[in-house]
Amino acid sequence: MKHGLVALTGLALAGCSEAPSCPSADPFPLPPLTGRVVDNAGLLTPARLEKLSVALADTERLTRHQFVVVTVPSLHGRSIEDVGLVLGNCWGIGRKDHDDGVLLIVAPTERKVRLEVGYGLERTLTNSEAKAIIDQQILPNFRQRELAAGIFRGSAAIIREIDDLGATP
Repeated sequence: MKHGLVALTGLALAGCSEAPSCPSADPFPLPPLTGRVVDNAGLLTPARLEKLSVALADTERLTRHQFVVVTVPSLHGRSIEDVGLVLGNCWGIGRKDHDDGVLLIVAPTERKVRLEVGYGLERTLTNSEAKAIIDQQILPNFRQRELAAGIFRGSAAIIREIDDLGATP
């Protein structure tokens, strides 16, 4: 996934189990890609995690665009932009010939959230739309300490942007 901005404040993957594992590097151990939702910060209940995973799988099935949600307990001193680029590239989010991946990253300790959007989706999910999703859908919930709700509302808005059929969580 190439860098194509995305908004800062804060996929259906074909063959998730076959995704490459990322090398660990100090000071930030990169989490392995274990599914469409990688909740290493433990922000989602098992039921919500499953519901979001199904919505992301449905989105990929309908659009072929890959969308992954990842939460990390801490950025360990790295910028969220760096973490997003490394994870997007390491995990190979998006079809290689289309670069159409989306990565929603949440780092609750640093109170950061970010969307990484592959170049192939930048016309569909523009920088201004990504920023609006973060500002209007995600952050209001985060400010109320409702992180799971923010992840769900943000994911639903992202899905609406990339999926005309609207498979939302």
